[in-house]
Amino acid sequence: MPWDEDFDVVCVGSGLGGMSAALTAAERGASAIVLEKFDLLGGVSALSSGQLWLGPNHLQEVDDIQDNDADADAYLTHLSQGFATAEGRKTFIERGREALRYFTDVIGIEMTVVKGLPDYYYPAVKGSAAEGRYVEVKPFKADRLGPLADQVLTSPYGDGYSFTTSNELVRMHHGGEHVGACLERHLKAGERCAGAGLAAAQILAAKERGVEMRASTEVIELIIEDGAVVGVIARNSSGTRRIRARLGVVLATGGYDWKADYVRSFDALPEAGSMAPPTVSGDHIVMAAKAGAIPIPARAPSQSPIFIGYKVPAEKIYGQTSHRMWLPGTPHCIAVNQMGNRFANDGFYPDVATKVARFDGQEGGQPNWPAWIIFDQNMLDKYGFLPSWPGQPLSEGTGIAADSIAELAVAVGIDADGLESTIARFNGFCETGVDEDFARGTVPWGRIMTGDPQLPNPNMGPIAKAPFYAVKIERVTMGVPTAGLPIDIEGRVLDAAQKPVTGLYAAGNSAAWLDIGGGYNSGISNTRGMLYGYLSVLHMTGQHAPAAGRTV
Repeated sequence: MPWDEDFDVVCVGSGLGGMSAALTAAERGASAIVLEKFDLLGGVSALSSGQLWLGPNHLQEVDDIQDNDADADAYLTHLSQGFATAEGRKTFIERGREALRYFTDVIGIEMTVVKGLPDYYYPAVKGSAAEGRYVEVKPFKADRLGPLADQVLTSPYGDGYSFTTSNELVRMHHGGEHVGACLERHLKAGERCAGAGLAAAQILAAKERGVEMRASTEVIELIIEDGAVVGVIARNSSGTRRIRARLGVVLATGGYDWKADYVRSFDALPEAGSMAPPTVSGDHIVMAAKAGAIPIPARAPSQSPIFIGYKVPAEKIYGQTSHRMWLPGTPHCIAVNQMGNRFANDGFYPDVATKVARFDGQEGGQPNWPAWIIFDQNMLDKYGFLPSWPGQPLSEGTGIAADSIAELAVAVGIDADGLESTIARFNGFCETGVDEDFARGTVPWGRIMTGDPQLPNPNMGPIAKAPFYAVKIERVTMGVPTAGLPIDIEGRVLDAAQKPVTGLYAAGNSAAWLDIGGGYNSGISNTRGMLYGYLSVLHMTGQHAPAAGRTV
């Protein structure tokens, strides 16, 4: 059958993976098209903090930040817990900084180090760094996009997600301007930040280079000839089109958040909400199956960055009941299990997310599930509980309120004596500023990202002012899955026999985390999108850019 259209590179998905591939192709003289199933461009990465996490990089030089590959590798080795290969980690570190320099120096995306933001597990883990490994886009003026501005995603979960920077949050903890004032300033200036700013910057660069970009266009099938992927079948309101890919197809559709069977099978979650667009439904897995590729997990489900959060019945986003991510650590707030006991460092979300998933057959299965967020009126007044801002009432149906701790426990189904005892003990720790049970407030990342810098211990504040509230904790996905398509270090998708499928590549969260594996640090998934979008096109165009010490 004849082709309706011809391009050198076809990118399925408009997040960091797809856009990085398209930009690399266009800059190297290849024609590229980006096909996005959702009705706006930007993908899941546009809804993120926009952080990239990587080892030593050229942006550190501006502030004379010292780092080295050996330390970065030691940190990644700890995170991977045996699930990654040395070659994969080396590719991430060496080629990651190469890709970052390409997008800043060649493509022209303005990025900067997030000063003062430590790795998740600094200083406890060997190789962790106090700063320098997080980078983010500089604020981007949306009017540079012209008519495209309305076609690029910003977060539907509130302006705070798309119009403030990580640098501003860190500076606030060192006496700088409050992020609320920063938010107002960016909105007034028409500047997008974080993931929304990075998406806007990439899309403008793609527009300037002649990349074709189509939203509301679903890729429903790969076209395969003689074992090679040579194109795709795409569908939109105008009908179905056969689009040829002379050099290759890059699958960058994200995870499978809205495919319940995949979430159950791969992530071991009978039920979970999501903050990703509803088009993130595992299309890459379905399409790649035709080419003989099967998804594989790159880590245990308990190591995946499946967040904790809560349901907001009164809020509809994407036409569905909203789920919100919760970053524990706000003063006047704790997490407890059904016995009313704290069970984790509830000032550091990875610890809570891991502990709610704990299984112990001797303690009735999952002793910390179900679990609840418990807080008082002080927390609601001072810090809010999204979508409610400070001083606003809790969104209807989100939780239960009571005038006493005992009444709250009974209403929710928590052991009342246990909850009263837990809160009394926690309040005592708040007086000293030292959490003797779980060391809350001692993880630098958690102090900065969720604490109140005006307090001696930024994560500690008593639960004392009625009414008291309980919100049930839910598992919430954000496009970063346990399983994905297996790829090699060039981004080529591997079939069931571990052989590359000619013409088929994957980037970002569509690709299994075989390079990193194991645990998580925010920013890694965004870096993987940028990196493998870049490497995929270098491979398919045959215009490799060698990394130091490696012949390509």
